[in-house]
Amino acid sequence: MPFAKPLSPPRHPRAVTWADVFDADPAHQLPHRTWWWWWFIFFFRNPANPARTKQMVLLWGTRNCRRLVINGHRWDHRQDDLARTDHAIDCAGMAAGWWYDGATMHDPLFVDDGPMHAEWNGGGRLALDNGNRYEFDAEKTTQRVMVQRPGLDIALELRPWTDYLSQIVPTGKRYLSHLGYQMQKIRGVDVRGTIGLGGKEEPVEGTAYFQKVRINSPTSPWYWGVFHARDGSYLDYFMPHLGPPALRRTARHNSPWDWGERYLSNSFQFFEAATGDLHKIKNVHMSKRYVADLPVFRLQGEMAGKSIDMEATSYARATWVIRQPVVGPFDNVLHYNEYPANVTAFAFGDRGRRVTLDDLGPVVGNCEHSWGLV
Repeated sequence: MPFAKPLSPPRHPRAVTWADVFDADPAHQLPHRTWWWWWFIFFFRNPANPARTKQMVLLWGTRNCRRLVINGHRWDHRQDDLARTDHAIDCAGMAAGWWYDGATMHDPLFVDDGPMHAEWNGGGRLALDNGNRYEFDAEKTTQRVMVQRPGLDIALELRPWTDYLSQIVPTGKRYLSHLGYQMQKIRGVDVRGTIGLGGKEEPVEGTAYFQKVRINSPTSPWYWGVFHARDGSYLDYFMPHLGPPALRRTARHNSPWDWGERYLSNSFQFFEAATGDLHKIKNVHMSKRYVADLPVFRLQGEMAGKSIDMEATSYARATWVIRQPVVGPFDNVLHYNEYPANVTAFAFGDRGRRVTLDDLGPVVGNCEHSWGLV
């Protein structure tokens, strides 16, 4: 069934352009520690099993370091290779992706590197082309995402879903001096197209979330989640933290270092399509348990008459293992886990008014939990 068109509240007061999205500002870089990431997460409907939404992540990125090893793929480059003009950047970059096809997690779907180019002049375009091609083209209202490599052909068209969710929204936080992060995100667009893998092609349709982020600090552990409801409601949370989880170095969930998170920020927001209201709660708390070695995340918090108590149950896992050499055989390592998930319990309170899953219907999304440090 098509997604509904909810009420649209006023646009975000800050004007953000495609130049903000596609530019890679090198100012105040932290040596060996500054990232630029552009990535999509796609939520494709799964008629064969509606409770397990198909999902895909496609990512482009660069970092001002000499070497990274991502899921075994080694990337070497000069630290100062980012060339920037008023309307374009050129640099060495990487592209990567994973694909949950409704039954099997293809993780990674690919990891590749090569020359990366971004340009903007009204719209914008980002591409990594080394003979294989990975491209996001936002020059027109109907935007396109394309991957072409042996055995894989992805062709997707993106159109606005709702006026509100399809805006480019800025956010970020500064922790100390120039340490922190900046991002521009598009919370929801409509997507349809085809995925050709291993000689078989299938049509797909659903929604997508997009984010460009510049991280100017050591990449510490975090919890993050994003969710779409069919009526156009939207949920997200972000909880970067320090503490013992930064010392974890293995992929397994069971770890003696999994405790004592000290949140750098911990916020939740809920766009309620039925009313057009954006609700925000700070100082939320995360807990989790594991079922069949997959996490169930529980988020709780209250502020100024509003409260949230929700659970997201995951049904698959993808992991980026990111290693950056330090000295000799020693390296930093980050385990960046992404979990396709459903919201399985939801109770939002607003000064006596209550919103539950009975009001929202099915809510699908993705939960991230990372540990280690890079």
